Amino acid sequence: MNPTSRDRHLLVLLALVTAVVAELVRASGPLLDRALADGVATASVAAVVTYLAPTVVVAALTLGRPVTGRTVLVAVSVLVAARLALELLGTRIAAVPLAPELGVVRFYGGLGTVALGLGTLVLVAALASGTPPAAAGTGQDRGGAPGSLVARGVTLGLLGSAAVLVLLDTWDAVWRADVAGWTVTAALGAGALWTAVRLRRGPARPGARGLWLLGPFVALGVQSFANPAFVAATTELPMAAAAAGTALAALAVGIALSVHRPVVGPWASAVTFVGGTWLLFLTVPRLADPPMVWSVTLLLVAAVLPAAGARTLTAAWSRPARDLGGRRLVGVTAATGLGTALPLLLYQVHFDVPLPVPAGLVPVVTAATVALPSLIGSRRLARLTPTAGPLLTGAVAALAVVGVVVTATADTGRDGAPGPGPADRGQLTVLSWNVHYGVSADPSVRLGEMAEVIRSSGADVVALQEVSRGWVVGGGADMLTFLAHETGLEHAFVPAADRRFGNALLWDPARVTASDVERVELPYGEGPQDRSALAATFRPLDTAGPASTEQVRVVVTHLQHREENGATRRDQLETLVAAEPVDGPYLLAGDLNAEPGWPELEVLADAGLVSAQDAAGDPAALTSPAAAPRYRVDWVFVSADLTVTSFEVLDVVASDHRPLLVTVEGADGTAG
Repeated sequence: MNPTSRDRHLLVLLALVTAVVAELVRASGPLLDRALADGVATASVAAVVTYLAPTVVVAALTLGRPVTGRTVLVAVSVLVAARLALELLGTRIAAVPLAPELGVVRFYGGLGTVALGLGTLVLVAALASGTPPAAAGTGQDRGGAPGSLVARGVTLGLLGSAAVLVLLDTWDAVWRADVAGWTVTAALGAGALWTAVRLRRGPARPGARGLWLLGPFVALGVQSFANPAFVAATTELPMAAAAAGTALAALAVGIALSVHRPVVGPWASAVTFVGGTWLLFLTVPRLADPPMVWSVTLLLVAAVLPAAGARTLTAAWSRPARDLGGRRLVGVTAATGLGTALPLLLYQVHFDVPLPVPAGLVPVVTAATVALPSLIGSRRLARLTPTAGPLLTGAVAALAVVGVVVTATADTGRDGAPGPGPADRGQLTVLSWNVHYGVSADPSVRLGEMAEVIRSSGADVVALQEVSRGWVVGGGADMLTFLAHETGLEHAFVPAADRRFGNALLWDPARVTASDVERVELPYGEGPQDRSALAATFRPLDTAGPASTEQVRVVVTHLQHREENGATRRDQLETLVAAEPVDGPYLLAGDLNAEPGWPELEVLADAGLVSAQDAAGDPAALTSPAAAPRYRVDWVFVSADLTVTSFEVLDVVASDHRPLLVTVEGADGTAG
């Protein structure tokens, strides 16, 4: 294979393996949520063990032998087989409402595949960074700096994974049992395997220093700039805008790494990378939407970050090459694993065990960790010479632009109402559900089932808590966008813990009109999370279409979760009632994290609200955990001028809470 062809194949292989690894890193969040049920410490240990396990993969393949094309072929073959096995297992799990036994297999097998994927990525990067003997010691190869090829492949792989997420409406293939899930998995696997076969004769060569930077860069990409849900939630722009941002990012990478001389130097790239991360995480108000100008600015920042990061990595990986023996690669792999896990873990743990600094500083420090070695290596940065590699980069980027823009402009939603509603349009049916960032006890991410529950419930209004918009612990999905698209409902969202996690109201515009949507910030109290509420006024439509003169104020909230935080919950309820007073027909729904008889609920009784479940349902029906309920912490309260005509705790286990379905009408038979 000639050098140009080798570069092309290495670039494609790097991009494909990185895309698979990005999906697996996202999948590790819901998988580790199973361990979180036993406590933060247990989940943290499981995460560290998972991300150190790639050292076993690399040690088995490299101790006593060099990294060659055959080494990479073996690793890629095993990874593809493991990923296909996960897809097959997921198909069996999706066939039943809950699969605890198969879930155990998915937990260990899935985390093992995460480790296998990360180890394979290190091996592919080591092969791709190989420097011909004539150039070893100078840090220069045929295409310029040896790190350029690796930086291009990894960055385009992350953006390619983001593009796939957009195609799948942010519900990853690993959790799906449909044709789309199998098609994506098979295409990525076949492409990676075919390319690895083509490279099987590749010799061992000295490689780039600092390959451990793969870890923090992949972590930051999965969390932010290669996460369409993150971009949409942070900017408060629609998913189509986030998709367009992904296309612009791919184009920017193609331009930035395909020119003779970079537009900006290593210092400017590093500052842009760190500063852009700071802008995304630390300059946007948690609750209030940014002005449109600032939203567009943040979108452009997210689009520039991958190119800045790729230029930064190129500088870091452009120091004189060195032999990548087995022991050295094992150490590199350990650092890569920890560099991937720790930023994501620390950010997530903050919302259970608060850090002494804002959580947004964690990704900023991660970006600085990537940038610092680039400044050290920048003095040896070689001048880039265009080869087939950069040309292919531009072609891949252009293709990404076309594909993502087409997807962004397509109508991915479904038309029509979620299901048959009450015959009497004077009634209002509300579904309240803590959706646990989309994760069930298996563990699975059952977004399709959640959408079906909403559609079949016949609800006019849906009040959701723990809605994830890009959290890795929820698999990186934008639950709000997905559920709205699948059900045809309109929606409003209020952030809580951060801008990517909160409460939502969805409604059927063919049945009700919504107005006066308000966000309410609740006291932090004893913590550990910021909390919020969302309120809107709904007017049922009659069969002819015009709005009724009656209306109901619907409020959704989620209160502090620790049992000993009763004083905080009371303060939060008092603040909520003061901000949204009970003045006319009123319905409060949500996970209040309080059980019957707890003193904080007296605030609602004093405000004139009564429990819908106690008024018209089974007071003994429990709601959490969904698989075997032991607690009744989910509530619907109504004002005295509403009559509860029906109440049901649905036997649904797609989340860790069961949904509540209530129908109300006014005392005179109207909705209010």
